[in-house]
Amino acid sequence: MITAEKNMDPNDIKDWLIPIASFAGIISTSAGVWLALKEYRLKLRAEQRLAESTRAETDIRLFTHFTDILEVATGRKRDPVYSKEVAETLLEKLKIEPLDANFDYRALREKIATSALLHSWVGTSSSDAAFASITTLALRHNVLIPSAIQALESFKDWKPELAEKYLTLLRNARPATGNREVD
Repeated sequence: MITAEKNMDPNDIKDWLIPIASFAGIISTSAGVWLALKEYRLKLRAEQRLAESTRAETDIRLFTHFTDILEVATGRKRDPVYSKEVAETLLEKLKIEPLDANFDYRALREKIATSALLHSWVGTSSSDAAFASITTLALRHNVLIPSAIQALESFKDWKPELAEKYLTLLRNARPATGNREVD
């Protein structure tokens, strides 16, 4: 029994309890930090996916508006026939039967627009402003530079001096690396 009393000395227990408690504290703190970093990485990935999705939606809206401006730059407004329903009514009135379910209504719309007796035209000032807008948007958003250059190239027949003026600006500003957004 004497040996049992010697093993149960409170000082010995105290000497072991402090390092064990410290070790347990370090382990639990490390586990907490690891879990917090893991959660932070997951949140960061989710934010990156959301940012990419938002950027894609913004790019789609930007390209849509950009295309609308291109239309003004050509000096014409949209064609009067837009919807499939209107085209179907026109086909019915003209007694034309679509060949199959994959009938190309877009081609029909283009044919109607090119053979129309009346066209909607925009003014010269609107057209000139559209050239400047195309260039400004492209300079602000590098992703639009190739599209703007292509459009202005095709506008050389329409307004050669103005197209060349803005083409020069865009070619001089063309980024050396990729399509990065400029803010």
